[in-house]
Amino acid sequence: MEELLFEAEDGPTSAFNITLWDVFVFVKWMDQTITSLDRAEALPPAPDLDSVKAKAWIQFIQRLEERSRWNEEKKLALEANVIEQEVQLGQLLSHFHANIASLYDNLGQSQRAEEVRRRSQAVNVC
Repeated sequence: MEELLFEAEDGPTSAFNITLWDVFVFVKWMDQTITSLDRAEALPPAPDLDSVKAKAWIQFIQRLEERSRWNEEKKLALEANVIEQEVQLGQLLSHFHANIASLYDNLGQSQRAEEVRRRSQAVNVC
């Protein structure tokens, strides 16, 4: 059976030689890849292709998926870090207000100390 061959203008020795079979296998792999991505599964294994160019396309898509997964993991880690920092900041503000209120108590200004405590509670509620 004679294969349909696409060749670049460089001639038959070009790395751009792609058979119709390679295109078919690549498209089938892409269909499986889309299904895998929709299900949040790993990409299917790369098919065995004769075309260097088609292999490069698949490797490019695999690298994009790896980079996307890495970026998502990094984003989740950063979000967790922000939440952790917000909790720590809340604790520090709470200690700060408690110390200010204690200072006013020690200075005999209990009315101001209560005002600081009320404001601290209002800030913690928000």
